[in-house]
Amino acid sequence: MHIHDHRRPTPSGSICSAALVLLGLALSSPATTAQADLPPENGSIVPQEITVTAERTTTALRRTPISVVVIESRELERKGVTALNELVGAVAGVSVPNGFSNMPQAVGIRGVGVSLPAMSQAVGIYVDDVPLIRGYATALWDLPDIQRIEVLRGPQGSLYGQNSSAGAVKYVSLDPSRDAAAWLAIGAGNHGLREARGYVNRNVGQGPLSASLAFSRRRSDGYGYNSTLDKNVNAIDATQFRAKLRWSGGAAQDAVLAVDGLRDRSDTNTINFPLNHPRTRPRVTYTGNPEAGTFERDAGGISFRFDLRLSEGLKLRAITGYRAYRDFPMVADFGGQEALQYQINQDIQQKALSQELQLQGQNASNTWTAGLMFVADNFDFLRYVDFAPPAGAPVGHTEAQTQQQTRDVGLYGQLRHAFANGIGLTGGMRVYQTEQQASNAFRRTNAQRQHTQTIYVADDLSTSKTGALLRLGIDRQLGQDVFFYASMAQGAKFGGFNRAAESMTSARTATDPERVTTWEAGSKTRMFGGRLDASVALFYNDYRDYLANVPNMVINGVLVTDATLVNAGKAKTYGIDVDLNARVSDRVDATLTLELLRSKFDEFANPTGSPDNDYVGNQLPNAPHVSAGTTISYRHPFLSGASASAYLTLQHTSSQYGDIGNSSATSIPPQTYVHLGASFTDARQRWTLSARVRNLFDKSYVLLHNRIPALDIHAGYYNPPRTTIFTARYDF
Repeated sequence: MHIHDHRRPTPSGSICSAALVLLGLALSSPATTAQADLPPENGSIVPQEITVTAERTTTALRRTPISVVVIESRELERKGVTALNELVGAVAGVSVPNGFSNMPQAVGIRGVGVSLPAMSQAVGIYVDDVPLIRGYATALWDLPDIQRIEVLRGPQGSLYGQNSSAGAVKYVSLDPSRDAAAWLAIGAGNHGLREARGYVNRNVGQGPLSASLAFSRRRSDGYGYNSTLDKNVNAIDATQFRAKLRWSGGAAQDAVLAVDGLRDRSDTNTINFPLNHPRTRPRVTYTGNPEAGTFERDAGGISFRFDLRLSEGLKLRAITGYRAYRDFPMVADFGGQEALQYQINQDIQQKALSQELQLQGQNASNTWTAGLMFVADNFDFLRYVDFAPPAGAPVGHTEAQTQQQTRDVGLYGQLRHAFANGIGLTGGMRVYQTEQQASNAFRRTNAQRQHTQTIYVADDLSTSKTGALLRLGIDRQLGQDVFFYASMAQGAKFGGFNRAAESMTSARTATDPERVTTWEAGSKTRMFGGRLDASVALFYNDYRDYLANVPNMVINGVLVTDATLVNAGKAKTYGIDVDLNARVSDRVDATLTLELLRSKFDEFANPTGSPDNDYVGNQLPNAPHVSAGTTISYRHPFLSGASASAYLTLQHTSSQYGDIGNSSATSIPPQTYVHLGASFTDARQRWTLSARVRNLFDKSYVLLHNRIPALDIHAGYYNPPRTTIFTARYDF
């Protein structure tokens, strides 16, 4: 084992001490905390009860036996959370290294799941229980009808299936109702930021039909600058909508039809800010090709959910979803230098169909869910690459083509039995089969995309994997305010075939699923007369068949020099999550989210035997030792009925590595951000004026490195600079 302690980031003593204090507070008995000298200002309060659907049925958050963080619509609106990467800091333990909306997203939770963003994911992304497959077209959800976001930490294999081995992120949108509502908001800020957002909900006639429409339009001039072409880059240009129609047959029947769409024309100048240019500056590129950055994405989906009550305590649910997107054209420069180094031109398409049938039952002692889910994913990928080797060698041109048809069937069930003494036992299992048919091809071309040499064509690829994922748990309710749980949960991420493989051997290599088994124990406690909710979770992840791209592998006796997707190793991550929500006074609220994490590779493939490729003992990439966020908010009511509010958010992430080799050249520095905002609502509750500032001190950090040493490429992706926006909203 090789552990290089001088390279390992170490959490500060103050944060560790704070975590221990919070842990002791959360685990203390209600009898002790009730006697604390913190009486409510105006007597006892009625705490808000937050409900979630993390276990596919509606439960109270503080009695749900998994680690869940909820960001409700009020917080989403107030803080301007519009993209997947903005969950980083808002939920401790969440990592999204590819931050810009048109980049493929790889979400990690507790150090698991950030490798290979274009392949199957370890964190399932769901919109109203419809899964989004792969990492494309999942980043931007800037729609005002989002009711809440639920972030589920840890494997969710029994209820959510494969590709949720690290957890899940669930977007839950408002269903239409008979309560009429409508509002419109317009905003403007620095960097040319403009936005318009709106929502309307109303009855359709006098019958059981109601409908809603949400839309969003956002544009900016860009956070970056092209010094060679003298223009702003890294711009945002996205339009979204979602329309819903609901038929409500009372308590027995309910049906919702939803259609959403996205038109994204943001440019791809995201990771081409060179770090090895003589005039390197944050968010400055020198790319000389005016076509670099061209991007068009059209995406959307349709879903139908039907609920039927069969009898008292028994319900049938059917969820059908179809989603598709196309990225074309997509032109991206990787070097950021004046002359061409490496440029890609891609055409990516996906069509995905999902169908789920679910039966839910509940009585005095048992709550159970059983279901069958089918997912069909068709993925077509075509990439042209133009690259210029150093020392004046001629420009090379290649074409890589991949087609994959993946079918996944899962049969699952989970039962919780409640005993009279407050103890509950949970057991769950999913049995799955995943099949993938694929074709791969790699060719050399000329500058006009005409084929000059076929390296290989593999059009008969097939693989099939079966397995079972378990969940076992025990929980105990003590009184009304203390809840303990412990569990073992399993998850798997499908591997399949390489995408855009450069050799026949790597194209024909199929991988096994990446697997995680998690042991977790936690508590959820309400204290001080309802003024504090505290959640603490201790976890240990046993991570096997880790999927990674490894060069120079010997496969069936053949040396494969190009990077090949293989099950490379074993690892573990372990730590503690702490989440606090406090009503400090009648006007002041405070929240804290904190994770302390450790990770290590226990085994890793080293085909050459070189000490430089011995990754045993290394930390997992994108697994910071400390991630934390805290928000303090203040509200002030006026006698007239008007109100004002303000908030201050502090987010911190310790240093982390960007690759499995723990290279200092690609490490990610510690990050600290301060965000703040304020709003005013008039006495008639019609007008709301607000202002937000993100990254108040204008910090610049390289969050993602792009290195190709053979082509002398070292570029990076930066966090957004300081952004301000002023918004006016009118409720009709």
